[in-house]
Amino acid sequence: MKKKVIVIDDKPIIVRSIVQTMDWERLGCEVVGHAEDGFEGERLILDMRPDILITDIRMPGHDGLYLTEVMHTNLPLSKTILITGYQEFEYAQRAIRLGAFDFIVKPLRNDELYKVVEAAAREIDAMRSEKLAVERLSREYNVLEQRHNSSLPALRSKWMTDLIGGKAMEEDGIQSVQKELGIHYSRFSLIAVNPLPLGSQERDPAFTAYRERIVETVLSATEKDELQIIPAYRNDELLFVCLFPRIPTTREARMKLQSLASDWLERIRRWNGVRCHIAVGILRKSLMELNQAYGEVKGLINSGFFLEADHILLQDASSEFREAGKFSIMQDLEQFNRMLEQSTGEEVVGYLERFLEQIRVYSEGNILVVKGLLSELCIATARYYFRLTGDEFGLGKSIDQVLDDVFRLNSLKEASDYLAEWIGVVKRKVEGGEKEYSLMVRKVIDYINTHFSEPINLTSVAEHFGISHSYLSRLLRTETGINFVDLVSKARIEAAKRLLRDPRYKVNEVGEMVGYKEYAYFYQVFKRIEGRSPKEYKNGVKEN
Repeated sequence: MKKKVIVIDDKPIIVRSIVQTMDWERLGCEVVGHAEDGFEGERLILDMRPDILITDIRMPGHDGLYLTEVMHTNLPLSKTILITGYQEFEYAQRAIRLGAFDFIVKPLRNDELYKVVEAAAREIDAMRSEKLAVERLSREYNVLEQRHNSSLPALRSKWMTDLIGGKAMEEDGIQSVQKELGIHYSRFSLIAVNPLPLGSQERDPAFTAYRERIVETVLSATEKDELQIIPAYRNDELLFVCLFPRIPTTREARMKLQSLASDWLERIRRWNGVRCHIAVGILRKSLMELNQAYGEVKGLINSGFFLEADHILLQDASSEFREAGKFSIMQDLEQFNRMLEQSTGEEVVGYLERFLEQIRVYSEGNILVVKGLLSELCIATARYYFRLTGDEFGLGKSIDQVLDDVFRLNSLKEASDYLAEWIGVVKRKVEGGEKEYSLMVRKVIDYINTHFSEPINLTSVAEHFGISHSYLSRLLRTETGINFVDLVSKARIEAAKRLLRDPRYKVNEVGEMVGYKEYAYFYQVFKRIEGRSPKEYKNGVKEN
């Protein structure tokens, strides 16, 4: 395709000379317009969108410098060649800086102009070829990226299936594959879905499609959930790896997984009247444990042989009565947590009497179950206090001491009195103690103590609560005496201390678990706040 040329000069004889005497055909060009002043020249440029502009540098109206800038701004792949006199050399230099391709000094010579136009045409061809190549590579990359993204679910599923089947991998190797497949988690649980009756369906040619429909039903039920759900298969069994993005408490994970399993049962039944057993495994830390987790849920599925359909099978479920009661007791625990947040101390204690009766019935005379649930109430109360204040030691007792008190109780009456006192202490300190924070500050502190392991900052938290970051900064400084960064650091280091006291966690793991991506920074902050390094703190705990 011929390149379009425009010639602009206030001397008609020069315009005619350029237009009529140059061998444009040989250059692969054609003159599509010419003008004798800058105003008309600008109109031609915008209308004809030339590839090459040949213009005098000084003319009535807009000069060549202005037209050079118009070309460079509107047609970045085009080239401008300037005609100039010796006395206008400084103008020519400025034009080059503005994006002009080259300039020719008067008087014009056809052979010189020919060479400059030829060079400009070659450079335009090269730039267009490069642009086309980049666009082609970009399209090819996008196609490959789309193919990769569309294959990710299958790749994730295949990898999980291999791990469940016992494929041996080192922890470093697992972390490398996780990164490649876009898998991010802090804890996981394995769930098995066993449609009934399974025996005949295994031999049915339509079984694969039937199984895939159940997978679609499960994934669609959780597509907006915070959990990442990855299906896997083992001997025609349907398995789902449920990945938690942050570390939940055992109670939180149990509630979440039971709710998930109940929703799946209902959706699968609505789809085609299919009845199932669903086995829910315990919370685990590393995907290296997937084969062990499979053995666990496989045993649970086998135990469902003696049960009717639509059962949720748990690791410690021993009877139908206990299984049904779990939902009730979990709902009661959730109600207790809500009342701590929303009700007065007197209202919580009033609810406590009814809850203790529920615990008595649920336990079926098992004292260990009773004391376990009482411990859960005490821990929930302490957690509520910590979320609002960030103060782990402000209650005068450690969690270990509280749990020891609970296991020394001799009756539900003693338990009732102990819990009423414990709840009263916490509510008084929160509602009328030394730290009388405003509702907004309490909410922010609660948010920090709940999300400290995430990459939060002052701006994101302010946006979450719909206020300006400068206002939030002043508010926190005024009421707490410290700034936002120190509040986050305090929450993280308190959590780190709790984890460092647990022998299961290594020092370098703890920093990442509480939100520090770089161990060196975690070390620096920990030592500044505690006066000793994380390793020294952990070793001190061991010695004690």
